[in-house]
This record gives sequence, C-alpha cells and structure tokens, in this order.
Amino acid sequence: MNLKEEIRKTWESGLPVLVYDFDGREEETDMIFYAGVIDWKKILTLRNKAGGLICYATGHNETEKLGLSFLTKILEKAGYSKLIKRPKYGDEPAFMIYVNHISTTTGISDYDRATTISKLHSIIEEIDLEDKDAINRFYNEFYAPGHVPVLASRGLKNRRGHTELSVALAEYVGLKKSVVFAEMLDEGKSLNKEKAYRFSRNEGIPLVTGKDILEVVYP
Repeated sequence: MNLKEEIRKTWESGLPVLVYDFDGREEETDMIFYAGVIDWKKILTLRNKAGGLICYATGHNETEKLGLSFLTKILEKAGYSKLIKRPKYGDEPAFMIYVNHISTTTGISDYDRATTISKLHSIIEEIDLEDKDAINRFYNEFYAPGHVPVLASRGLKNRRGHTELSVALAEYVGLKKSVVFAEMLDEGKSLNKEKAYRFSRNEGIPLVTGKDILEVVYP
C-alpha cells in the first residue's frame, strides 16, 4: 500500500494520522482526523491522547467564499496592531474565527464540538460544489465567538505549518480540504519526535513528516 492509499484508508476508517512538521520549525506533531468522519469519541481522543487546542482547518479558497478574514487582519482593523507579532517560527498564524453551531449548548463538550465541526464540514462540501445556499447556511447556523477555531491554509508555497500540511495531505489523497487536529503534548511541553514515532508504532497509525508531504505534493 502506498502513502496515498494508506492515509486515505486510515482517515476514512475513522483513525487519525500524525504529522510532524520540520526540524528547526515548531518541531511538533499534530494528531489529525478527517472532518468528514468526526464524532464526539474522536474529540475525546484528541483531548486525551493529543491534548493541544482542537482546531478545524480548511482551504483559503473555501474561507474566502464564506467571506472570512484572518484574525490578524481583523485585529489590525480593530486597532490592536501592537499585539500582532509573528511567533518564533516566523509564520503568520492561520486562525480566522471561533464558532459554535446554533444547536449546541455551551459549545465546549465533546459532543458539541463534534457537532460544530461536522456542520462546518457539510458547509465546506457544499461550498466546494459552488452552492450559494451554503454561505447563507453558514451565517444562519453558526455564531461567534464560539469554541471551535477555524483555520485556513495559506498554501504550502506561502506557509508550511500543520494547517497547510494537513489540508494539502487531505487534498493529495482525494478528500475534501476539511480536517480536525490538535498538537500532541507531553508533560510540561510538546511531545518530541522520538516519542511521537513510538506512539505511532504502538497505536498502529501512520506518522508522516512535512518533508514526506512536500515530496508527494511537489514531486
């Protein structure tokens, strides 16, 4: 089984894929699920086995159709430009907006976050088909601020973070640009690469690196 088949089969079966970015960048591993199969148990897995902020990510074209802007631009326009600084690894953040679906209660439970993410995925599926009703659905069915951060890929030519890597990987294997991820944490710090590989072997789930993804996206 080649990489494309392995990743697609893993995601479609409801299991996560681990992605390590690059040495010299964040040097972090994220646990990533395909949003098309998300449920509350997978959110629980992200909380218990990853531990970082649970995020939803899609493509920039998709968020542009929804009229969304990067949070840095929103903050700048609101007069908070002094707070806008780049992280140590140098890239602008990929965050756009935090939302809840209107059917949720507090929005933070595993069930609520799974509901919000599942509904976001359905919007992206419809947006991808140029369905204008999806835009109306987004503004009618979601509210902000909420508990699910929406991130948008800037494209691997512009940024090489986990947002771009995971969205590019989904597109490469033939799935919608719609993923859910959380950084894997250790005691007091991020999980290092050696422990991430060990986790991958023990759990029987694939781990790919940013280098692996670049090699298949830009062969």
